[in-house]
Amino acid sequence: MVVFFLPVLAGGFLVKCVGDTTTVVPDGGSDVTVSDGPSNNDVNSNIDTGTGGDAGDGGALADANSDGGVTLTVKNSFSWCSVSVNGNPASSAATQTATVSPGTYPLTATALTGFKLGLWHHTTGDTGSGDPGTVSGLQSSATVGVGNSAMCVWVCCPFTDGTGCPTTDQCP
Repeated sequence: MVVFFLPVLAGGFLVKCVGDTTTVVPDGGSDVTVSDGPSNNDVNSNIDTGTGGDAGDGGALADANSDGGVTLTVKNSFSWCSVSVNGNPASSAATQTATVSPGTYPLTATALTGFKLGLWHHTTGDTGSGDPGTVSGLQSSATVGVGNSAMCVWVCCPFTDGTGCPTTDQCP
């Protein structure tokens, strides 16, 4: 196993690579894990934007989950959207997981080529049949309220004819 640390000049970032896992640690914010789903070539990125020590003492990595936050899981059905969680960079990963404090967090989705914006599920605007979010141009914005227990929301960007999205809950 090869492990290396690479300091990045901008803002005190720390990059740690262990096998197929890359951890990027900037200062201030919340933890975000991005996974492209199961495959032989999984790529996982843990982005800890929480407070912690500097790269020299390992504090930032040690503090990555020490805040006792709540897990927020955002599923992107079939990876047909590019999804941003809490202002972090958008990703077409099948699942993004963030460790957050209870509160309300912004979500955005942009349909990838060949697809159109679809519905969010389990967001604050979902009354049971899905939430179109607030659409502006090619982007849909929604929010999720997170309490003291884990929360899961999902979105699907269907084919341009409106078909293809799951009809069953993706956050059982």
